[in-house]
Amino acid sequence: MGSITPERKKSLERYVTNPNGRIFCITGLPPEVGGAALARYSRSAKGFQDTLLDEFLDTEGNPSTQKGSEMIDRVVNQFGDESVAEQEGVRLCAEGISQLAVKTIEDARLGSYIEKSTRYVFYDKQVDGFWLYHRPKSIILSPLAALYITTNDFFFQTYAALMESTKELFRRRLPKETFTIDVPRGKEKVTVKESELLSDEERAAFKQSYNATIRSATCDIIRCVLPASTLTNVGIVGNARYFSNLVTRLWSSELPEAHEIADEMKRELDKTIPTFIKRAQRNEYQVNFCRDMQNLAQNLFRGIPIQPENEVVYFEDNPDDYIVNQAADMLFPFVQHPTSQIREVVAGLPLEEQLSILTAYIGDRESKRDHPGRALEFGYPIRFDLIGGFAEYRDLHRHRMCTQQRQRLTTSLGFSIPEEIDEIGMLPQVKECFEKSEFLHAELLKQEFEEEAQYAILFNHFIRWTMAMNPRELGYLTELRTQIAGHPRYRRMAQIMTKLYLERHPELASLFAHVDYSDPGDKIARAAAEAKTAYKSLISHVQDSE
Repeated sequence: MGSITPERKKSLERYVTNPNGRIFCITGLPPEVGGAALARYSRSAKGFQDTLLDEFLDTEGNPSTQKGSEMIDRVVNQFGDESVAEQEGVRLCAEGISQLAVKTIEDARLGSYIEKSTRYVFYDKQVDGFWLYHRPKSIILSPLAALYITTNDFFFQTYAALMESTKELFRRRLPKETFTIDVPRGKEKVTVKESELLSDEERAAFKQSYNATIRSATCDIIRCVLPASTLTNVGIVGNARYFSNLVTRLWSSELPEAHEIADEMKRELDKTIPTFIKRAQRNEYQVNFCRDMQNLAQNLFRGIPIQPENEVVYFEDNPDDYIVNQAADMLFPFVQHPTSQIREVVAGLPLEEQLSILTAYIGDRESKRDHPGRALEFGYPIRFDLIGGFAEYRDLHRHRMCTQQRQRLTTSLGFSIPEEIDEIGMLPQVKECFEKSEFLHAELLKQEFEEEAQYAILFNHFIRWTMAMNPRELGYLTELRTQIAGHPRYRRMAQIMTKLYLERHPELASLFAHVDYSDPGDKIARAAAEAKTAYKSLISHVQDSE
């Protein structure tokens, strides 16, 4: 930039942190003006500050929202330059939505999310006389309304009944007398017990830390009976392009709650970035693709029982099996079978039928904005087929640098119950929760509430999903998810993933140098025992499986 007058500099100071400087932050501009100025910036000989002053601020230094919106409409909606929509960020909060819906929002992993944690927040209180679970209109207006409400009420009543006994159990396991915290003493931090605290500040820190430890340990156990209908809050940070695609994806989902969320999101985003999300709409291509693949998968796997599989299975794919493996990946979200079994079934089909799966998955694309599903990301060198509780899936689901696909939440894969439930004498009540969950799930399916039936699934029901990645991501994921602060169940899964990979590639051991295999308190060992004695369907009276 050349020299600028004091008046022009004063205008700039409202919107850039370093007027006339080479590097600066942009602040305080209306979203569509900021995005428009950056769009113009890419095709102008001038710098951003000159562009802003000359084209988007009036003579009094105020931004012209009209000019910004006109530029965005022309560049994004008419010319189709969607990268411009990545230049404007939005913070949005969605509150009082179900665990199932928030996973639907997060599936693409393209935004940044911060979610209310069931590991640190209790759900033992009613709000305005209601337990905190989603009540789908479709079910509430059906003959199953009473069953749905009484069943969910029972889950939360049981959860509340578990809380104090579980807290007391952990107080006995971890007495205050043996609990320690780190406190600053001079230039160093020292580890001290309660009897060694020197000030009210230290005593307050000790109390807070001890109570938080007991609280999180209790939450980890008793959330086993929380259903997928449980309400949560999520904060989302993303750019305008992301939110346009998110609203489209939610409107195109088979889950009715997702449509309600999309309506409300669109209404609020219209207040901040209306032109950026002008094209967001229900995508019939996505709707038809899901319906067609669901029908194809049901016909192909009708009558084929689900084969048992290890909880963590590692694959390295042979390029010669590309069509079979790609078709199996496409079918995976629409069945309940493991990858190995899906591949066996597909491999037994004539080549013409294998190719028809690929054709159905890609579907009839009318424009470049009709994007096929994530199975077409097939080809990563590392892939895991995983079975774990819905609770730990929710943590491992957070990773962005890998392709993940999940199957519908179901009761067919069984569930686990923490040993602490038996220790506090509440095993019959918790088993009854799972029995009621399975009954409600089955009744909802009979009435063709296929999506809504997932609300009945509890956190400790098992879900099957896949994670595909490169070695760098595997190293990052396993070093992060094996740290002591993590949940023992997903720590164990990450440890197994590491061991399976290193069995084949010991030369890359240094990539996993900070994977933590420790097991303080034998928590991982207990998680392993629970996995080996997981329960199958209580409705059909199948015995515990070894």
